[in-house]
Amino acid sequence: MQFRSDEHKRRFNDLCERDKTNIKDIERCSLFYIFSGTELLYKNIEMLYDFEDHTIRLEAYNQAFLTGGTRSLIDLAFSLYGSEAECEVRFLFNTLDDRNSILALQAIKYRFQIPVEIDDLK
Repeated sequence: MQFRSDEHKRRFNDLCERDKTNIKDIERCSLFYIFSGTELLYKNIEMLYDFEDHTIRLEAYNQAFLTGGTRSLIDLAFSLYGSEAECEVRFLFNTLDDRNSILALQAIKYRFQIPVEIDDLK
């Protein structure tokens, strides 16, 4: 898994440890990869995920701190996790800046275990 920074990796490991997530749980790891990739989502993790029940909080969609881009990342995270949340790819990237677009692509790549880099396909 490719992280944005050492801080991203540290936050990801923190979430996995808090949840006692098995590294083979690619659905949950994809979720935590996105949540740990932005400071805003990481700081508000308790509104997004219940560590006692090990479940996502669908009521997160009503949180005031969400912007178009963070809402799209949550849609993607919940979708990769396997919830009924809908994530329209054609709208997803319209709301994301370059940095969060890369985060989204890396999460998709990890979730579906795509081993090659996009540049390797040329």
